[in-house]
Amino acid sequence: MRLGLKAKLTIAVGLTAASAFLAMGVREWRKASAATVKSRELPAQVAGPAAVLVQAARAIRTGETITAAMIRNAAGDPARFPHAATVAEVVGKVATRDIPMRALIARDAVGMESRLAIRVPMGMRAVSIDTTAEIAVAGLIRPGDRVDVQVVYPGADAISGARGAGRSRAQALLQMVQVLAVGEVVVGTRQASGVDGALSSPPPPARTVTLALTPEQVSTLSLAKSTGALTLSLRNPADSAPVAVAVAASSGPDPVAAPVLPRVLAAPAPRAVPRPAPHAIELVVGDRRETIYSGSAGR
Repeated sequence: MRLGLKAKLTIAVGLTAASAFLAMGVREWRKASAATVKSRELPAQVAGPAAVLVQAARAIRTGETITAAMIRNAAGDPARFPHAATVAEVVGKVATRDIPMRALIARDAVGMESRLAIRVPMGMRAVSIDTTAEIAVAGLIRPGDRVDVQVVYPGADAISGARGAGRSRAQALLQMVQVLAVGEVVVGTRQASGVDGALSSPPPPARTVTLALTPEQVSTLSLAKSTGALTLSLRNPADSAPVAVAVAASSGPDPVAAPVLPRVLAAPAPRAVPRPAPHAIELVVGDRRETIYSGSAGR
């Protein structure tokens, strides 16, 4: 049976269309295969939606207030780490437990604790000193700052107040001491004005400044506070280099009090013994008188 021209044309068009669809199918199959291989080569952490989490840049101990220098960003899948915190959730808060280095920081490992006790670093002690604007750098010291402590021991040349012997003397007592609280504003908590650490909104004048000290420093400060006058000097947070302890003294010779000599009592002069009045012995014979003893040693 011979096909007509029309039938032959129909078969040719059908074969051509089938060939085109087959070529398109092979091309799409190759694209899908390449995409599958590429997805297998991608890291597992980007398989899902990535988020910026936060991990500890160093070991953080319980009670430390977390700053930006203690943490770093880490990409991760929130579905795999549902309890991991972000930067905004940890900065300024206090660690409620120890956090190892490079570990993701969990939300329940930090807290907005306003009590001072938990913010005292482990092994340290919180000690408060009475301050004035002159002592506390015009009231510009903030919780979290680092200060040096100087002491002035007044001598005999002091203008007022308690005076001691010798010249007045000043020296650096402690260096790089952390300020835990100024008045009732605790480090890591917001001020009553709602502005945390802004210079344009200073806190009301505080009567006390609380410092974080080692037990040995507590004894040193307590002794200096009872015998001298304390002054705080504010340091740049990047300036952590210790300096040689300098001692300054008032000018002029060291006043020396005149020695107190023992009182010498003069011995009383011997009392003169009265000598008996001399008397004479006369011998009377008739009308003759002769002195036989005149009261002296000889006749």
